[in-house]
Amino acid sequence: MAQRILKLLQGEALRRSKSDKLIANYFERNIADLPFETAKSIAARLELSPMTVGRYLRRMGFDGLDELKHELRRGSSNPAWQVKGTLDRLRADIREGHLLAGLIQQQIDNLGRIYELTAAPEWQQTIDALVGASEVYVTAFQNVRGIAQYFASQLSYTRPRVQFVDGLNGTYGELLDGSVSGRVLVLHDVRRFAAKSQPLAREARRAGVKVVLITDEFCPWARDVSDICLVVPGCQGPLWDGAATITAALDLMLSNIIVVLGEEAGERVELLTRLQDVFGDFES
Repeated sequence: MAQRILKLLQGEALRRSKSDKLIANYFERNIADLPFETAKSIAARLELSPMTVGRYLRRMGFDGLDELKHELRRGSSNPAWQVKGTLDRLRADIREGHLLAGLIQQQIDNLGRIYELTAAPEWQQTIDALVGASEVYVTAFQNVRGIAQYFASQLSYTRPRVQFVDGLNGTYGELLDGSVSGRVLVLHDVRRFAAKSQPLAREARRAGVKVVLITDEFCPWARDVSDICLVVPGCQGPLWDGAATITAALDLMLSNIIVVLGEEAGERVELLTRLQDVFGDFES
């Protein structure tokens, strides 16, 4: 379905005016994200009126954005982590400097949104949970697994009893056995969402584990399975989904935790630094 729509957008009939070209280019570059947009949000991004976007959609043969969304969803899988747009257009954009400039600007915009997130109640709740937990377990799947491992490793420098769990034992028993109270699970998941995320979160809560979910705005079940939900801006750039935004949010979280822990964090870093020297894993 998406290929048919892309071919339609590239036709001269839908690229006659300046606004036509703006909308066509936006649809083409962000076709994977159109199911999550509204005519109003698209118009705001392009500095056009919603009526202009609506007229364009009718010329495409759709009675509004909902019809276009329905066709994009029909018979297709979630297109996260796939290249968006046509390669010829992407190559042209990168030669002209537009593509990378757009990506940089998007990351700047998302950093501003992360700053707003740090003022939200959920941010402080997350910090309190990670500082006060008896044990912290971190997990993620597929593409974001490495980011979660990085977070768990860095968090372990600030406080003890932090563990990344991969679930390879088939049970997550170390997290769900109920032997210790006050546990916290930090679950990272962004679209395309992992099949294990929801059942793991529900089992954790059933076992008395507090669940902190770090996700993006595309997650429809976020608040249903978590005690604390941090919604990080999702990447909607012209190329594909990236990790810069969520990594920046996690780094800010670590910095906040270090400030709260104060001397405790400093003493732990000193301990681990001494142990690194003992075992000689790093150059002197």
